[in-house]
Amino acid sequence: MSAPAQGANSETMTEFEQRARAQLEEGVLRIDGRARSRLNQARHAAVEAASRRPSLWQRFQLMPAAGAVVAVVLVAFVLWPHARQGDGTLPESNHTGEDLELLADADALDLVSEETDGGAFYEWAVDQSDANDPGTGA
Repeated sequence: MSAPAQGANSETMTEFEQRARAQLEEGVLRIDGRARSRLNQARHAAVEAASRRPSLWQRFQLMPAAGAVVAVVLVAFVLWPHARQGDGTLPESNHTGEDLELLADADALDLVSEETDGGAFYEWAVDQSDANDPGTGA
């Protein structure tokens, strides 16, 4: 194997890169002068077009799309339900006292505990929901 050749960017080239470069250069030599000139002109035109700043018209080509996005955002903002402006207090509930009574009643908790009930209450509740569900056919 020969010593690695130096590429245009002064990095060492692998054997594959050397073979590919040789075949590409051979292919370029097989192209006639007229086609090579046209390819070179096209390459220069592409490089020049890429380096130019876009014209004023080209900058505004995306304006309709940007306007549509802004319109959608504005419509969503206007139509989206906003939180009520209030004093931040929660509305009063009539069930608060009942909830506290249930939590404070130690006897009610004993009725559904595992020690006294053994899960029979939960089994009964499931059976009742199955019996009342018209989709089960029971």
